[in-house]
Amino acid sequence: MNILSQEFLWVGIFSLALGYVIFLGLVRLLPKKLTGENQQVAQSEIKKARRRREQILKESVGHTEAKLKLSRESMETSFEEHLQSLKVAEEELVLQEEYVSQVESRVARQENEVANSAKKIEGLREIVTAEEERIEAVKVNVIEKLAEVSQTDRIRERDRIKDRLVADRQLEGQRRLKDLNEELGANSKRLADRMLSRLLARYEPVFIWPKSSGQVELPDEKSTELLVSGQENLLAELRELTQGVEIGFGTDDAGKPQYIRIVGGYGIYKEAAKLTLEDLLPKGNRAWAKAAQVYDRHKKALEAQALKLGRQALRELRLSPMSDEILKMVGALNWRTSYRQNQFYHSLEVAKLAGLLAHELKVDPEFAKRSGLLHDIGKTIDYRIEGSHAVISGDYADRYGESRLVCDTVMSHHNDLVLETPLAYVLKTADTLSGARPGARVNLEEGYQIRLSSIEQAVRSFPGIMKVEIMNGGREVHIDVNNKKVKETMLAELTSAIARKIEEEVAFPGQIRVIMSRRFEAVAVA
Repeated sequence: MNILSQEFLWVGIFSLALGYVIFLGLVRLLPKKLTGENQQVAQSEIKKARRRREQILKESVGHTEAKLKLSRESMETSFEEHLQSLKVAEEELVLQEEYVSQVESRVARQENEVANSAKKIEGLREIVTAEEERIEAVKVNVIEKLAEVSQTDRIRERDRIKDRLVADRQLEGQRRLKDLNEELGANSKRLADRMLSRLLARYEPVFIWPKSSGQVELPDEKSTELLVSGQENLLAELRELTQGVEIGFGTDDAGKPQYIRIVGGYGIYKEAAKLTLEDLLPKGNRAWAKAAQVYDRHKKALEAQALKLGRQALRELRLSPMSDEILKMVGALNWRTSYRQNQFYHSLEVAKLAGLLAHELKVDPEFAKRSGLLHDIGKTIDYRIEGSHAVISGDYADRYGESRLVCDTVMSHHNDLVLETPLAYVLKTADTLSGARPGARVNLEEGYQIRLSSIEQAVRSFPGIMKVEIMNGGREVHIDVNNKKVKETMLAELTSAIARKIEEEVAFPGQIRVIMSRRFEAVAVA
């Protein structure tokens, strides 16, 4: 076994050695063979490259010569064209030089002509100036001769003609304005009538208004004697509690007391005093000591009722909230009358009418109704505050948070504030409709006429008065004065003097506004 292994080992070693020898032989012989073949291939490729280079050089030389030939021909052609264009340009230049020389000669001729024309114009201007001077002299001479013949002054006559022309134009303008005013007035009246017709068709109230009485009947002779003799201070105590309400006796023709009269002052205080007397007088003088307590109870109840009436009006008119103080003043108007018209229901009616008018005129109904409801709240306290109730109403409305527009509108409803707005006219119209409605107010005709007559008599006692118009139920007096007798600087003083005289001689409620105008008008009708 070992012998075989050794034999195989030696055979293997021999094989390896033989293979190594063969490998070395191949390594030495193979490069030489490959190198010879490569040299032959390289020489063949070099020959081919040389032949290809010679061929490319020949082709390049041929192409280059062709291009040079084409370029030479193109340059020669372009040169010929440039030579032709230069020849044409030279010919045009020659022609232009000839034209310029012609133009220069023509301009020279025109300059000579202009110079000659200027000389002629200057000569004609001198002739015209001399002629104008001659004509002006003739004109002045003619005017002087005409003035001498007609015995008039030229300047004065010219001014007279100018004034006459101006007066004619003014007269024509006045006529046109008058026609336009008449047309506008007619159209406005027609539109206003239609609007009022629609308004009255929408407003159909039921007039059942309470009318408060300021009288309390005396219960018996004993109570009357105690009150008249002053043995009981009931009336004096009520006068002090009511703060300005006048409490006195009403008498018959013989001067005997028949009833207790309660007038003036705050409506709630007046009504509370009346209710207090109606409670206490039948009970005898022993109960009169409780006058202050009874009066205070009635006053608080009436104030609560006034606030309730104000809130009721607010709900009925569907208005946004107001201050309770304002609503209390609105409700207090229930115990205030003007020409026997209940002022609470009057204010409510004015608010409704103002709302309808505002709707017709496309004005905000909310502002209109608020203004109507608040326009007379000043009447509740005008007995203790100096001034127009309209101004007092606007001031209190402003004090308790109402808008400036509402306050100004309220102040303007009797022209205490001049406000030219649709809302102001809406309020004035609604107030007039409510007051002028048949049955709304009770005017004593005789006393009313006496008051108007007294006002006119007081006004006409002054010199220079031409025309007197008493308007707005005696609240306004419009006066026209003679412009020759009353100078413009006298107007303010004369107006104040007339107002003082009316105040001294005429008994009237509220205030009277005096408005004076001084006009000069010249009208001629052909």
